[in-house]
Amino acid sequence: MEERWIKRYANRKMYDVENSRYVSLSDLAGIIQSGESIKVTDKSGKEDYTAQVLRQIIMEQSKQSGVSSVSALHEWVRMGGSYLDHQWDELRSGMEGWLKERKSRILKGLSHEDFEALKKKVAELEKKVDELD
Repeated sequence: MEERWIKRYANRKMYDVENSRYVSLSDLAGIIQSGESIKVTDKSGKEDYTAQVLRQIIMEQSKQSGVSSVSALHEWVRMGGSYLDHQWDELRSGMEGWLKERKSRILKGLSHEDFEALKKKVAELEKKVDELD
């Protein structure tokens, strides 16, 4: 996935190169929430400010929602800023385990013939979709 390039000027204004318009932190949050990734650089594209801007977005969202507890913020500081990385890794690991277990359960009930019939139907559907394009 290609990242959307955002230029950050010395006055801290940010410019979405793709859409030729200035953007706010909340605009960038919306872009990210829609599934896109961003890359924030200085106007020349040499200095990367992406991590800094993402931290600003997180802080603004936590201020607006009031969800971030003081204890969670203390934990984040204690862990040297890796708190979110650690939480994300744990969530991802848990989800991967859950998905693996679900897949195993689903496939366990299927015979080889059932599985082959399912693969055939999927191939037929893919062919129909390709014909529509």
